[in-house]
Amino acid sequence: MFSTSSRTISQAAVPLQRRFASHHVMDGALPKRPLKKIALGKARPAIYYKFNCKTEFSDGAVVIRRSQFPKDEMRLIQDMRNSPMWNPYRSDLEVVDANAGGRMQKFKEKFNKFAVKEDDSKKSDGAEKKETKKAEKNVEEEEESLELDDYLDLLGMNAKEVQTGGKLATKQKSKKK
Repeated sequence: MFSTSSRTISQAAVPLQRRFASHHVMDGALPKRPLKKIALGKARPAIYYKFNCKTEFSDGAVVIRRSQFPKDEMRLIQDMRNSPMWNPYRSDLEVVDANAGGRMQKFKEKFNKFAVKEDDSKKSDGAEKKETKKAEKNVEEEEESLELDDYLDLLGMNAKEVQTGGKLATKQKSKKK
C-alpha cells in the first residue's frame, strides 16, 4: 500500500515533459523552430506569420504554398514547366517576355537608334557576303558618326562655358576681439 501511494505522489509531482537530444526540455507541443539560448541583452528573433497561398503554374496546375506575402492566389507566367532553361530538350517552348508592353520596352523603342549594333560578319559564310557586309558597315559607320555629331551639336547648342579662375570668397575676419 505504501508503494502505491508513493507512485501516485511521484507522478503528480512530475509534469509531462519531453527531452530532446539537444538537452532541451519542453512542456506541451514541439516548437515550430529550433530553440537557441538567447544571449543576455539580445533581442529574440522575429517570428513571421505565413499565409496559405494558391500558386497556379503555367500549365494550370495549382499548388498550395505557405508564404509571407499575404496574397490568396498567384499566377506564374514563366515557371519551371514552360521554361527552356529547365526543359532544354522541348522544342515547343518559347521564352515569354513579361515586360513586352512595359516601361523597358517603350524605352528601347524610343532610344533604339542610339544602341550599339553587333557585328554581323560572324554570321556570313561566303567571301562575297563579307565584302558586301564590309561596304554596308562603312556606310552604317558613316551614318552613325553623322547621327552622333548631330546629337552632340544638339547638346551643345545653347551651352555656355563656365568661367574658371575667378575670385574665391574668403572668410572675413571679425573686428571684435
